[in-house]
Formats: sequence, structure tokens, C-alpha cells
Amino acid sequence: MAEKTLGPLLALTMMIVVSSTVLADTLLMKNGDKIAGAITQVEVEINSSLVTVSAEGINKLILSDSYREEGDGDVLMMKNGDIISGIVDQIEIQTDYGLIKIPAKGIELISFSVKPPLVLRWKFSTEASISSSPVLRGNKLYVGSRDHFLYALNVLDGRVIWKYQGTDRIHSAPTLSDDLVYLTTDDGYIYALNAEDGKLRWKYSTGVGVYSSPVIFDGLVYVGCSDGRIYAFEVDREKLKWVYKAGGWVDAGPGILKNLLVVGSGDYQVYALDAKTGKLNWRYVTGGNISSSPLIIEDTVYVGSWDHFLYALDVKTGKLKWKFETGGAISSSPSLVGRTLYVGSWDHFLYALDVKTGKLKWKFKMRGWTDAAPLITGSTVYIASSEGNLYAVDRDTGKEKWTYSFQERIRCTPVEGQGFLYVTCYDGSVYALESITSAKVIMGKK
Repeated sequence: MAEKTLGPLLALTMMIVVSSTVLADTLLMKNGDKIAGAITQVEVEINSSLVTVSAEGINKLILSDSYREEGDGDVLMMKNGDIISGIVDQIEIQTDYGLIKIPAKGIELISFSVKPPLVLRWKFSTEASISSSPVLRGNKLYVGSRDHFLYALNVLDGRVIWKYQGTDRIHSAPTLSDDLVYLTTDDGYIYALNAEDGKLRWKYSTGVGVYSSPVIFDGLVYVGCSDGRIYAFEVDREKLKWVYKAGGWVDAGPGILKNLLVVGSGDYQVYALDAKTGKLNWRYVTGGNISSSPLIIEDTVYVGSWDHFLYALDVKTGKLKWKFETGGAISSSPSLVGRTLYVGSWDHFLYALDVKTGKLKWKFKMRGWTDAAPLITGSTVYIASSEGNLYAVDRDTGKEKWTYSFQERIRCTPVEGQGFLYVTCYDGSVYALESITSAKVIMGKK
């Protein structure tokens, strides 16, 4: 959205008050929108007390966890890196649902992380079930279905921008890199399509089922297959760089950091390979199948196994740092925010663990099992489960905030963007759930 010319209004001041107060006059705000101007005072309500923040030197205001960018002066960070600046005398934010939209001269809109409760804005249905997570970029939402099609949908209304028909069911999420979108099909093909119009760039047949999502790093595409092979291709053409054979099937995407590629296999082992050459660096034996994508953070690899354990392994040696036992298989990939790991299990629990020690912080009981990674945004953890519920859980306490029920199983990790939470379901549909945030805006002079 282009900034408006404010002229003499530049002499006005702006005070921003973040509050839980329910307001009579409010301004509708969605992701990607902005307010333009100069901030003079900021007050943030924390536990019912207002904390004044010095406005001198403030050039952007971002509301979320405390976070500081070097060289930015006094800054409050907002989820998604959206910028608030502007000529406003006062803004009061309330996060409860229920809004009245009002005009305000010279003001554009601002955005926040997707907070519950959410309401259904649109729904798009395919001809078969969807087991993969959606992928978002710009105005397009990319979704693969078992009806053999990859769909590029308009993020605001769900209309089809383009679709591409593969040769078999699409089981895993597509992957985007630069101007290409990569997908795999159950009959063993890897496709590279133009992300803008869906035209085929290249495809390669492995000859066996491919159920993992491709992973892109430093000019190469990595994908695992049901026969245990891991392939590395050049991103922009059908050129194979190397192949490594694990001892069992590989049906989850690899984890990668710097030059280390980490893959879990059906032979109970975790393999760490040189990403450029495919040479084995180390491997670690668990007590069960591995069908979750490893998470690599700094010096540690985190991966779940069907033996009920989440493992923390040294990234250089593969030696065990700690392991945490749940009551069921773990096929959910872990997610990390701050010092907390979040992971789901087939025992119907979502767990929050200390990232350094593996010590339990809290656990949340669901009504079904999960094998999808949780999404953490702002203060909320979203997790989908087998009985068709999407849960919103407080990330610090594990208390349930909100639940949305679908007709069938959900196996995806939700995707956040444009003020929506996008969810796919085994009923063959894509759902856009809308989050609304509001603010009271008062214009005035010094």
C-alpha cells in the first residue's frame, strides 16, 4: 500500500496505547497494512499496568515479544516485521473480536500476528483429500491434493490462479525457491514449475514413491524416497549431483543447516550428510521409525522417533545430549521459539520442553493424535489433530485459548499470512480463517 502525502500534519504528535480495553470506535487492521508518520510516545499495557516507552529516536514500532534490532534506536517489534510509523495522536489496541471500521485522514492500516478467535472467510474444495501443508508467497497459496493437482490460489478469496496436473497423488507440501515451486508425486516424480504461471521447467523420475517435501539449499534440491535414496539436484535443471542410500524409507523432508543435511529413515537411524557431496558424517540409531523432519538449531539436531522419544543430538558428532519420552510415537516435527521446543505425539499431547535440557514445561491434552508440526505465532501455538480439531494454545502456559472443528482429519501445519490462518483438511478443502485486530485512532495537534 503506497504511503499518503501528509503535508502539514507532520507537526502532529502520536501516542500509541496497547490495551485490552473494548473500544467503541475502532479501525480494522490486517497483515501488510501500515500507518505512516512519526511516533512521539508509546504506552504498552502489561498485566493491566501501562508502561511508558521513550519515543525519542523511535523509527518503527513492532508489537510482539521484546526484540531489538541493532541500530534501530528504541523499537518495539511486531510479528511479521510489519512497520508502524505515523501521524496519530493516540492509538489504543484491543485484541478481542468485534470491530467497527472508521475512516481517519492520512492513516493507512497496520497488522498483527493471527490471534484467536478466528472466523471462516473462504473455503476452496479439491476433488480428493489433502494431507499436505499449504505454502504461502505473496498473493498465492500453493496447495497439493491427492486429485493429482497442485493449485495456486489467491490468498484473499481462494480463487484458482493456476493449477498443474501431476501424474499421481501429491502427498507432501510443495517447496518454493526463487521463481520455482517444487513438488513430488506418489509415483516417484519430482517437478519444478514456474511459480508465477505453473508451467513445467523440468521433471525427474526416481522410479519409486516420493512422499517427502523437497528441501532447497545453496543451489541444490534434496528429496528422500521410499526406497531409502536421498537425491540432490541442481535447482534450475534436471541434473543429478549425488545420491545416498539409507537403510530404510525416507518419507520426511531433510533438515539442513550450513553444509549439514540430516535425514531420518525407516531403519530407525538418523543420517548426517555433507550437503555438497552426500558423504556420511555420522549416524545415530534410535528405537523406532523416523518420519518427522529434523530441526537443526545452532549446535543441536532435534528429531522425533516412533520409539516415543524426542532426541537432541550434537550437530558435529551425533552424540546424544538428551532425550524426552512421550506416551506415543512422534512423527510431528518439533518447532522452536525462544528457549522452548514444541512437539506433538500420538499420545494426544502437545509438549513444551526446555530446548537446552529437554525438561517438560507443560503439556496440553488434545482429543486426537497429531503428526504435524505446530505453528507458533505471537503468544499462540496452533496444532492440528486427527479428530479434526485445530487448537489454539497459550505458548507460555499450555492453556487452551480456542478450538475450531473441521469435518475430517487435519494433517497440516497451518500457515499464517495476510491476516489469515490457512488450513488444509482430509475433506479435500482449503480453509482461510480470518483474524481481526482493532485500534482506536484519535487525530490531534500538540
